[in-house]
Amino acid sequence: MREERGWSRSELAKKIGISYTALQNWYNEKDYFPSLKVIDEICHVFDITKARLFADIDTAELSGDQMELLDLYDKLTEKQKEGILQIIKAIVLV
Repeated sequence: MREERGWSRSELAKKIGISYTALQNWYNEKDYFPSLKVIDEICHVFDITKARLFADIDTAELSGDQMELLDLYDKLTEKQKEGILQIIKAIVLV
């Protein structure tokens, strides 16, 4: 995502309010994990949800409809998510 925007690692570090060294540690997979506040700032800077940030899929392979569904699903309460999953399962299994 950073590269798609043409940002250097240094620019990203400044945008999310951390040191360049901290960002380098993430890229080098050191034993350093961002705080929840920093994760929130990353999501804000990239205009994405936490679910999308931690998704184990390449979102470039998803259609627009699939992305919209993920974005809407992320805004639901846990109870609403359970209800939606039940509805989808019922439709698919018909």
